[in-house]
Amino acid sequence: MIQAGTDRLRALGPWRATLLLTLVITLLHLLAAGRVPLSADEAHYALYGSHFDWSYFDHPPLVGWLQALVLPLSPAEFALRLWPIGLSAATALVLFRFARRLFPGDSEWLAFWSVALYQSGLLFQALGLALLPETPLLLFALLAMLALLNALDHKQLTAWLLFGVCVGLAGLSKYTAVTLVFSAALFVILQRRLDVLRTPGPWLAVALALLLIAPVLYWNATHDWLSFRYQIEHGYRAKDWEWTRVGITQLAQFFAYAPGIYVFGLIALFAGLREWRERGVQLSLLLVLPVLLLFTSGSGREESLPHWTALAWAGSTPLAARWLLAHWARRPVRALTYFSGGYSLALILLLHVLFLFPTLPFPGKHHPLAPLAGWPQAAERATQLHAEFLREQPQAVLFVPNWSLASRLAWYARPLPVQVPDERFDQFDLWFGSPANNAAGVLVAPDSALKALRRVRARFADCKQRHPLPVYAGSTTIVTFHFYLCRGYRAPDPDPTSS
Repeated sequence: MIQAGTDRLRALGPWRATLLLTLVITLLHLLAAGRVPLSADEAHYALYGSHFDWSYFDHPPLVGWLQALVLPLSPAEFALRLWPIGLSAATALVLFRFARRLFPGDSEWLAFWSVALYQSGLLFQALGLALLPETPLLLFALLAMLALLNALDHKQLTAWLLFGVCVGLAGLSKYTAVTLVFSAALFVILQRRLDVLRTPGPWLAVALALLLIAPVLYWNATHDWLSFRYQIEHGYRAKDWEWTRVGITQLAQFFAYAPGIYVFGLIALFAGLREWRERGVQLSLLLVLPVLLLFTSGSGREESLPHWTALAWAGSTPLAARWLLAHWARRPVRALTYFSGGYSLALILLLHVLFLFPTLPFPGKHHPLAPLAGWPQAAERATQLHAEFLREQPQAVLFVPNWSLASRLAWYARPLPVQVPDERFDQFDLWFGSPANNAAGVLVAPDSALKALRRVRARFADCKQRHPLPVYAGSTTIVTFHFYLCRGYRAPDPDPTSS
């Protein structure tokens, strides 16, 4: 059976096989896209689009600008997920071309297996359904490196201009794009191509990139550099270093992508250090290692989320595929590859089945879709309670215990203001203001946030509970939302040690 599948692949050829694989994945994503509510991050970036601005508190603006183009047409989940589906498909096709340019002397099948390895990552599949900053970052980072190779090889001004545009768009996607600047500069130096600095191309590329990220600089300059300060403090909080956090971060990446992507990626990187002078290997190392080192170094103080390193693991796939093809004869290599492939296939199918049939009951107490379920209904109930409460409290708003809950409630209850009664200053304070003393409103939280709910309730002089809202999958309750009408908010005293 495996041999028959291999023969059919060979008959297609590597490029057509890549197109077919990308088409199948894209169709799966399209089928699943409109079936479940938005996640916390998706709702947050959809709110970016409905509050159009030069930039935002926690990220650059591109994800919001992209959704702003969709919202006039439709605010439906399916419409909002078209961007990640299209960007993910484009990333896969660009990755094929990037792998070919990195290793032109290798078999063209190396490029196909690079894409197959990329598509086997569960987190990459999630990024193909949910628009996060990493989704456009992957595409524009790979395009930037591809343009850099073309600029150095062919000395084309258009290639330098494309490089500058792609670096700028990557910078508008996520601040991680700063690593591309260092990677490109080191690559030019190590390749002994400083002669290009005597041509206008690199300088025009720098000018274009700076022009594109100017909105981010402008927004930060007019907001006390909030975003830059937040990212620095967020990645390097003043906590005691713990290797346990580093280990948890690495373990999360092992399972979030796929065992094969993680293990073979690391092996290929270490093996690549021995042949770092080879151009394709060198550019791969320069693309991947800065990202891994950046987040690994900070994870001892604060655990890094798996998607933060997406650029590194996507960029490592050509090097990993090359190592795999060279060592395929080894039985342990084949065994781990088959295990990782089975792991990925099972979880990717489970992800899409859950999205296609979100009301299916799930064995056990916790349904995997519980964090996404019920927010449209909860927002509708909260809106009704808010309208009733306004008769007594004309300045009433909606309250939630933390920002991730605020994203979903604010999206589905828009345009009602949603405030977060905590000490943390974030985007919701910019959009809707911070809770003031004696504020009143409807406090909303799912049962997964009951501990935080109790802490927030204690800050009000009075909170009266209203009927909870259970949400079902089949006949099983998977989440229950709780509602309180609260008055007399007591703002916490400011921390004298905070800046």
